[in-house]
Amino acid sequence: MNSKYFESERTSVEEMEIKNSLSYGQMSEEEIYNQILLVEDNPGDAHLVELLLGESDLLNCKITHKTTLTEAMACLEENDGYAAILLDLSLPDSRGFVTLEKLLAKYPKNNVIVLTGLADKNLGIKAVKTGAQDFLIKGNFDSDTLAKSLRYSIERNKVLQRLEDTQRLAHVGNWEYKLESNQFTASDEIYRIFNLKERVTNFSIEDFEEIGHPFHIFKSIHEETLGSKKISKDIEIKQAGGGLRFVSIQCSVNKSEDNETIFSGIIQDITDRKKSEQDLIKSQERYQDIFTKSKDAIFICTLDGKFIDFNRATLDLFGYTKEELLLKDANDFYESDAKENFLEKLEERKAVTDFEIEIEQKSGITKYCLINANLIESEGQLIYNAIVRDITEQKQTDELRKARDLARQSAQMKEQFIASISHEMRTPMNAILGMSNLVIQTDLNTEQHDYISSIKQSSEILLGIINDILEISTIQTGKIKFENKDFDLNQLLKNLMNVMRYKVKEKSLQFELIKADNVPRYIKGDKLRLNQVLYNLVGNAIKFTDSGYVKIFVENLSESTGSVMIKFTVADSGIGIPADRIDAVFETFTRVRTKDRIYEGTGLGLSIAKNLVEQQGGKIGLESTLGLGSKFFFDMIFETGEEVSESTPDAPEEIIALENNRGLRLLLVEDHKMNQLVARKTLEKHWDNIDITIADNGQIAIEILKEKKFDIILMDIQMPIMDGYETTKYIRNKMPAEVAQLPILAMTAHAHVSKDEKYKEYGMDDFVLKPFDPKQLFQKIAKYI
Repeated sequence: MNSKYFESERTSVEEMEIKNSLSYGQMSEEEIYNQILLVEDNPGDAHLVELLLGESDLLNCKITHKTTLTEAMACLEENDGYAAILLDLSLPDSRGFVTLEKLLAKYPKNNVIVLTGLADKNLGIKAVKTGAQDFLIKGNFDSDTLAKSLRYSIERNKVLQRLEDTQRLAHVGNWEYKLESNQFTASDEIYRIFNLKERVTNFSIEDFEEIGHPFHIFKSIHEETLGSKKISKDIEIKQAGGGLRFVSIQCSVNKSEDNETIFSGIIQDITDRKKSEQDLIKSQERYQDIFTKSKDAIFICTLDGKFIDFNRATLDLFGYTKEELLLKDANDFYESDAKENFLEKLEERKAVTDFEIEIEQKSGITKYCLINANLIESEGQLIYNAIVRDITEQKQTDELRKARDLARQSAQMKEQFIASISHEMRTPMNAILGMSNLVIQTDLNTEQHDYISSIKQSSEILLGIINDILEISTIQTGKIKFENKDFDLNQLLKNLMNVMRYKVKEKSLQFELIKADNVPRYIKGDKLRLNQVLYNLVGNAIKFTDSGYVKIFVENLSESTGSVMIKFTVADSGIGIPADRIDAVFETFTRVRTKDRIYEGTGLGLSIAKNLVEQQGGKIGLESTLGLGSKFFFDMIFETGEEVSESTPDAPEEIIALENNRGLRLLLVEDHKMNQLVARKTLEKHWDNIDITIADNGQIAIEILKEKKFDIILMDIQMPIMDGYETTKYIRNKMPAEVAQLPILAMTAHAHVSKDEKYKEYGMDDFVLKPFDPKQLFQKIAKYI
C-alpha cells in the first residue's frame, strides 16, 4: 500500500472546527442553547413573540431580532450557533418557501421554526418537509406552545451535538440523497473525511461529477444501491487536496411517505485500520519469510512437548521427516537434567534466553544448541515458541581454541621452565668450566691433567645438552625469527671448515668441500641459521665416522631472476643407519644405538636442523646404508645478494694476540661468589696489571662508581636488591656523563639474551654468555676499551 494513502488531509476541516469553536467560545453551554434568532419584519408580531417568550418557563433566553433575510444571513455568518430560528416566510427581501430554502441551503444544521399568518395545515406540513423543524401560526400559539417548540429545538441541538461528537470520534459520517428532489445533505464528519471546508449548496450528485468534486463518489454509490437496494463495501477515496483515504461505505434505498426515493448511508474513515491491517500483513509476511528461510530451527509446541508448527530447519536439526516429528515429544530431545531446568525456568520466567542444551538427532549424533523461548497462553493452553541455534561447530571451535590456548600456555610455561633451569645450571657450570680452565693452566702431573680434562669435557657436553634443549624449545613455540641479510656463502663455508678441522684431525678423517662453480657467492638469508644446520649435520657426520671421509657438497639446483635454490649435502663413510630407523632420526631425543655402544648426545641436533630448514621453506632428507655411511641433504631458496665484506675468525686452536692493557680498571658486578672468583682469576691471568673491583649487587656498584673511576663494567643481570637492567638504566640516565658513557657488558646465564636483545633496551653495549669462553671475553673487552 502506498504511504500517501494514509496522509491526513483534514486541515481545512480543522480550520472550520476552530472557527465554530471561536463562535461558541465566549458562551456557556446554557447560553449556547438559549440564543434565539427572530426574523420578522412586523414590529407587532416581533414584540408579541418577545412577550410570550418572557412569559414562558425558558430561562436565559436571548433574542436577536432581524427584519430581513439578508440581515439574518449576515448574522448567521458571524454566529450560526443559535438554538432556533423563528422565521417569517414573508419578508421584504424574500417571500414564501424560497426564504426557507435559502436559509436551509446555507445553514442546514440550524433548527428553523416557521412563522406563518395563514391557518393552513398543509402549508405547515410542506414547511416541515422542506426542512423546517416546526411551524407556528401567528395569533394561534401561546407561551407554552412557543416554549415547547423552542425546548424541542434546544434538546435536538444537544442530541445532534452528541451525535456529531460521536461521529467525529468514530470517524463516521452520515449522508442522504433525495432522488426526485435532487437534494443532498451530509454531516460534518463527511466533510472532514473528504477534507472539505465549504459546504455544498444547490448541487446535485450529477453536478459533483461534472465539476470534479470529491463527492462525485456518491453518484456511483447511489447507482449501485439503486440496483441492489443495499450495499456495504470498503473503497478508496480522493480527498480535496489530493490525499487518499480508505473508507467503509454502507448505503440503503427506501421510499418516503410521499413516495420519494431516498438514499441514506454512513461512511467511516478506516484508513488507520487499513494501515494496521497492512502492517499486520507485512509483519506476517516477514515472519513467514523468516520462519521459512531461517537457518535456525523455529518451532511452536505445547508445554508438554506436542509440536504445533515448525520450519524446515527444525527437521534438519532433529533429523526427522515432518510426519515423524509430529509424533515426537519436543522435550524428549533435551538431555534429562537440562530439560527439567529449561522447563522450570520457562514456567517461572515466561521466557528463556540463550539456554544451552544438547540435542540428540535421529542418527544418534549429539548437537550443541542455544535455545530462546517464550511461554504464552493460546486458546486456553500454555504453548511456547522456540528458536534453536546449532552451535556445535562454534563449540568445537571454542574447544579447539581453548586447547590451543592451553597448549600455548603449556609451551610458554615449558619454555620459561627450561630457560629458568638453563639459567640455574649455567651459573654453577660457569664456575666448573672456569675453574677447570684455570686449573688446567697450572703445573699438573699427567694424572691430574687427565682428571681435569675429563671434568672440562663432561661440562662442555652438559652445556651442549642445555643449549640444544633450549634451542628446540624456542623452535617448537614458534618464536624463532629468521634474518634476511646479504652474506658471503664462500666465507661461511670456509669458517665452517676451519671450526670443524680440529675435530676431523683427531680422527684422521678426510675432510673436503666440493662447491659447484655456478653456486653464487653472495646470497641473502639467515646466515647464522644456515651455519647452525651445517654445523649440526657436519658434527653429526664426524661423530659417527671413525675412519674414511666427511664431505660437504654445495649445488645450484635452479636459478631464476632474483633467487636461487641451493642444495647442501653432507656425506660420510660412517656407521650408517638401519632402514627401519631412517624415519626416526629427525625425531627429538632420538639417539643412535649399535650393539657395541650408545653414542653420546641429546638426540636433538638433527631435529633442530630439520625444524630450521622447514620453517624457512626448505626440505631435508637422508640416504643411508648400514655399515657404509650416510648422506644428509637439504635444499633452500635464497635471494641473490650483494657483495659484503666479512672477516675470517681465528681457528679455535689459535692463540688470540691481544694488546696487553696494563692499568685496565674494571668493575665486576656479580652476586655469585664462585663466579666472582672465576672472572677475577681469568682476567688477572690474561692481563698482568688489571685493577678489578667487585660489587655484589647494583646498588653497591652505583655507590662505588660515585667514588672511583673505571674503564669498563662487567654486569651480571640477575642479582638481588638491584638487578643488572635497573642498574644499567640508572647509570645511563642519572649519573655524570663520564660514568654514563662507560662501556657495559652483560655477563648472564640467560640463554635468550641474544634473541630478545633486552640488554640493548636498557643501554648495555654487548653481552657475554655464561659459562663464558675466556677468549670471547677477552675479545669483547678489547673491543670496547
